[in-house]
Amino acid sequence: MNLANARVVLRPRTLADVVDLALPFALAGRRPLFATAALTLGPVAALVALLRLWAHWRWPALWLVVLGAWWFLDGACTVVVGELLFKDPREVRARASVRRFFGRWPALVTAISLRAIVLGLAGSLVVLPLFVAPGTQFLREAMLLENAKMGRAWTRSRSLARHRGSFCFGLWLATILLPPLGALLGDGLGNSVVAFVLQLGFPFGELFKDGGSGFAVAGALLAMPIAASARFLGYVDLRTRKEGWDVQLRFMHLVAESATSGARVNAGRRVA
Repeated sequence: MNLANARVVLRPRTLADVVDLALPFALAGRRPLFATAALTLGPVAALVALLRLWAHWRWPALWLVVLGAWWFLDGACTVVVGELLFKDPREVRARASVRRFFGRWPALVTAISLRAIVLGLAGSLVVLPLFVAPGTQFLREAMLLENAKMGRAWTRSRSLARHRGSFCFGLWLATILLPPLGALLGDGLGNSVVAFVLQLGFPFGELFKDGGSGFAVAGALLAMPIAASARFLGYVDLRTRKEGWDVQLRFMHLVAESATSGARVNAGRRVA
């Protein structure tokens, strides 16, 4: 890992900076990132459509399917954004990222499920999940990007989050709110075009009237890569602070400038 090749500036950031950077970062790597989302979340969208149109499932049950997809599949986007930090988007392959993700998927599902159980047990104390969840949200990054095993990943996530409670809480809150926000935007924009511009009514349903719509599902699923990007950038910020990535980069620049100055002095002596 060559820090000098990072495609974002490695410096301590505020929570607002991290959240603001998530969308531009995702759009800059949109080809591999959204291709990966299509490979993993596209079948989920098809399943939701099938369950709604043929099995006549109600929207609360369908939203649970979407939530499960986000919970267990957004790690594929984590693999992609991890590569996008140091690689040109044209060098990142969606299929390779998906294969790498599913290679760790059983262990990741186990870790995420245990985390859900812990949060569920903590839920009996009402407030405790608000303290447990933010500090353990980097399990995916630790397992997929650092190849940590489950116990080590849990410890790693808590270690990164230590002394950064408010930052981690805000980041966790932002990432869990992005898919609902995507659902609202998807439903509003999609139905505006279909119902009011094309005058075709509401063939895919209405979010506030029916409890869901095809456009809302699409918006929620499309927001997931952005949420993964935000969480990853928060993870990068914590590593920058904990491991001094910005300091290392400064030293690298100083060494490079010193070498350049020395080369100029030697060249001047040879000319003289």
